[in-house]
Amino acid sequence: MVTFDPLVAATPAAVWEDPLLWASVPSRTREWLAGFTRIVVFSAHPDDETLGVGGLLVLAGELGIDVSVIVATSERDERLVELTAALSRLGSTTDLTVLGLTDGALKNEAGLLRDGVDLALASRRGDTTLVLAPWPGDRHGDHRTLGREVAAACAVHGDRLLLYPIWLWQWGSPEDLPWGRASEVELTASARERKRAALSAFTSQLHTAANPDGVLTREFVERAVHGREVLFEPEESAIGDHFEALHRVSADPWAVRTRWYERRKRELTCAVLPKERYARGFEIGCSNGEMSALLAARCETLLSVDGAPTAVALATERTRAAANVTVKRMHVPEEWPDGSFDLVVVSEVAYYLAPDQWAVAIDRILGSLADGGQVVLCHWTGHADDFAQSGWDAHAAFANRSGLRVLVQHHDEDFLLEVFG
Repeated sequence: MVTFDPLVAATPAAVWEDPLLWASVPSRTREWLAGFTRIVVFSAHPDDETLGVGGLLVLAGELGIDVSVIVATSERDERLVELTAALSRLGSTTDLTVLGLTDGALKNEAGLLRDGVDLALASRRGDTTLVLAPWPGDRHGDHRTLGREVAAACAVHGDRLLLYPIWLWQWGSPEDLPWGRASEVELTASARERKRAALSAFTSQLHTAANPDGVLTREFVERAVHGREVLFEPEESAIGDHFEALHRVSADPWAVRTRWYERRKRELTCAVLPKERYARGFEIGCSNGEMSALLAARCETLLSVDGAPTAVALATERTRAAANVTVKRMHVPEEWPDGSFDLVVVSEVAYYLAPDQWAVAIDRILGSLADGGQVVLCHWTGHADDFAQSGWDAHAAFANRSGLRVLVQHHDEDFLLEVFG
């Protein structure tokens, strides 16, 4: 699981503000903003919108643009009182909707969240509407889930969407920012001061001696006020941001090359394969290609896919000596390869898919499985913040939906390995 300390910045503000980093980043001007008549801002928690795009909302108010704020979670009335005060200080004409979902558990309420997002957009959709949502790569499970769902809804209807980071400035470094899709909002001094006033309304979140449980440090608030408000164009798949960021930070984000647990698990996965050779294999979510390299010896041809470009590059390099392996960038289950396969391997992937996405993937696996083909599932049975479901649930869903027999089952202390056919 990827974690970060919200009280400690990994990169000093001065490094983030190096003008050379931003020299080629385009600006979002007041004139650009004036082209919209409504702005719909989604936030996972009360204060996300103010931290991420509070200055932009000040400019929107000055331009007379209607602003709708949709907050996914809020378990305490205190937070909503603070949010109402903050929005008033930003000065925008705002209608506020609270979906009332569970803080820290949006991944477990994806269906309710999706319904809320769809309803909010349907009632506010227009050719001159700008939609803003948290960047899914921001290493917070709620931000990732909300950003993914808003991006999916906007992609269906062609809504104009931009994504804003919040915690990037704490956990990240300049290497983590998707510069090719970034732009910066031009903020006035008065917009920054109103943003400061708005942030001061979130007293329950401010980290002080009197409130040690608060997560917003003075330094972080100062960066939010004086730093840059950045917007990202959405990737083809919003979830891809999350894994691309992980692979840019490390060529081995889960230490699969070095940890005995990971190496043993790969060897076990290949050892339990009932057949000595498979004509055509398909590996979903190949990451850096360590499993691909082992599967290459058991398949006449192997297609390994991943949604993160950096992962695809790493896997391509790892399997360069295996002429029978093809590595492609592919967002599963939205994208799917042609043809049939007699081996499909899903290792440490299914729990990143929401249950409805996993159901689609199961149907596609079955639709491309050759007669007599086999499916391998292998997943850690622990918990991580960026999981959309547990490994246990993913395996149970596959068994129930596929109707395939369990040919092999290995339940280790920390993972479940099954072969279906």
